Formats: sequence, structure tokens, C-alpha cells
Amino acid sequence: MSISNINRVQLAYIAETTFGTQKTGSNLQILRITSESFKQNTEIALSNEIRSDRQRADVVRTKVNVSGGFGFELSYASFDDFLVAALMSSDWSSLVTVGPAATISAASADNSLSDSGSGFGSLVANQWIKTSGFTNAANNGYFKIVSATAAKIVVSGGTLTNENAGQSVTIRMGPQIVNGTTDTSFNIERTYSDLSNELALFTGCTVSQCSLNVATNGILTGNFDFLGKAETSETESGGSGYDAVNTNPLMNSIDHVVGIYENQTSIDVIDFSLTLSNNLRELMKVGHLGTIDISAGAVDVSGSFNAYYESKTLYDKYLTFTTTSLAKVVEDEDGNAYVIDLPEVKVTDSGRHAGEGGGNDFKTPCTFQAFRDSSEDVTIRIAKFAA
Repeated sequence: MSISNINRVQLAYIAETTFGTQKTGSNLQILRITSESFKQNTEIALSNEIRSDRQRADVVRTKVNVSGGFGFELSYASFDDFLVAALMSSDWSSLVTVGPAATISAASADNSLSDSGSGFGSLVANQWIKTSGFTNAANNGYFKIVSATAAKIVVSGGTLTNENAGQSVTIRMGPQIVNGTTDTSFNIERTYSDLSNELALFTGCTVSQCSLNVATNGILTGNFDFLGKAETSETESGGSGYDAVNTNPLMNSIDHVVGIYENQTSIDVIDFSLTLSNNLRELMKVGHLGTIDISAGAVDVSGSFNAYYESKTLYDKYLTFTTTSLAKVVEDEDGNAYVIDLPEVKVTDSGRHAGEGGGNDFKTPCTFQAFRDSSEDVTIRIAKFAA
């Protein structure tokens, strides 16, 4: 008897050309996962025909769909396709690089960078940049552009110090995605590698929810959950082969969290979680089993974090329902990074009570909800920076 081992399961994917249809002839991308739960769900109707022998005359299958998803440990570039799909973005924007140039200086008075050569024309307000090459370490790092002209940009997310031009400075504006309206669905293929010709194919898989979690002294983790059309058993892959997983290192909360920022100021937190939901719904019609398409509702971005209670500043934003912002910057040991930016946030629940017992530290648990920023016209932005 040959019994399949969970460690031999392989999950791979490819974006669909036509919703709910197997895509053939192209390589599938193998996924890095910690768990998976894809399955077909079936709804039935029992006949209510009255029979003298008390038996049911028939059982009818009325609906099928796919649910489930996969868990992961965060590594750079491993899940970029699903981040695009979760935000319903069209694709990552292009990387913009300024320099290396010896004409760039930094000023603390207005937290700005200036270029005497007016080379900032391609930099855009509200996007994130990474600077390198300055002598002063405070001027190197990740910043958000507040305003931009060809000669000068004002930034937030860090405090600059005065530094004259002369160093070979590089500024990169990372590719970004923002919440949008582009539908993307996937073929998800599960291969039982220790069995012969045993595969499960899930079609129409659309990202319903994405979550990211940061816990003290742990690996950064997350989940992608899906709503899909149907599952079939296959004896061979529809693809022409498989692209291997990348070997980028995992990110952890000890070495790789550059900062978590509230109102563009770094805060000390114990944990941080973020969830994006697309509020998907199935479209049905008479004469067809299961969904004919999947439609998205409003995008909801929410989460929570625990911060040490150091002053009333953060808690008062809960009391007064004052708008703030949140951002998280993570960078792996090779220098690959993500920035998750929520420019408009309100704290919807919090507390600063003592609780029970002594010998503990005061903490401020915060639940938050993000929504559309009227000036930036986005709810969530994710930028990435390759090493």
C-alpha cells in the first residue's frame, strides 16, 4: 500500500487567461508554503417527494465551489503575484533610480533632499524611496516622499541630518502596487509527488483575503485565502513544467523589521497583524452548476497591534477618533525589502487599564481600520526594493 506523505505535496500556480479554465502549455510556479487547505465544497438538495416507504427519492447537487488557501513564511519575491491579486492591482510599477550622483545633499530643517543637478523629475509624491551613499547613516534608509520637484524632495519616515553634496548618492523609488479593480484568478495545482499521476486542480481561485503577522521573536508569517470555481482530479499537469522556488531568506521579527511607524514616527510594538479582505461574492445562473464568475466588494483593510504605553499620544487618537497612518518596513539579510503603507487609519478600539496583578508592563492594545486617503486616493500601498 502506498500512502501519500504530506511532506511530498507540491503546490504550484499559474494565472488564468479565462476564469475557471485550466491554462495549458506554460510553466507553473512552485509555491513556498507551510500549510494548505484547498478543497471543493458541495451543497445538496434532498427530494421532498412523499413516499409510503419513507425513503428519499433523490439527492441533487445544487452548488460547488472552492475554498481554502495556504500559509507561508515571508520571503522576498515569493508571493508577489498574490499580493498584486489581493490588492486587485494591475501590476507592480517600474523601478526609478536617481544617481549615483555627487550633487545630492540633505537638510534637517525641512527634512529634505536636494539635487543641484535637478535630477528628481521622475520621483513622485507619496511613494517610498531608499537612499544610500550618504556619509551620515541617518540619511540612508527608507523614506516616504511628501512633496517633489526636480530639484528637491521633502520626506517623512525618518529624520535627516545636514549633509553637503559630494558623496556618491543613489535614490531608488521602489516598484509599488495599490488597491485597484483588476480581477486575477489562478489555477492552483496540488501534486502528490509520492504517488503516480495523482494531481488535484483548482480553477477560478481568486484571493478573498490576505493576512500578514509579526510576532515578537518569530518568523514573519501570513495566509492567502481563496474563493474558486471547482476541483478536478488529473493524471498529469496541464503545464509544460515547473519554475523552482526562489532561495531568498526568510524574514523574522528580530533582525528584519526595520520599523513600524505610526504617523511616520517609529513606535515600539509587541506584535502587529494586518488583514485585507476583498469581500468576494459568487455569480450564479440557472442552467449552470457552480459559479460563473467571482465579483469583488469593497476592500477592507484592518488589523491590530500591541504597543507599550509610553504616553497618551497614541491613546488620545482613539479617544478623539483622530486619523493617523501606519507603515511597516521589513528587509531581509540580503537587503530585499517591502514597505506596507496605510496612509489613512483610525484606531477603532484600545485600552490602557492595569488589568490584574503586578509586575507587568503597561500595554496599549490597538485595533485599526484603514480607509481611502483623499489626497493619495489609496487605502493600501505596498512597495518593494530588490537588494
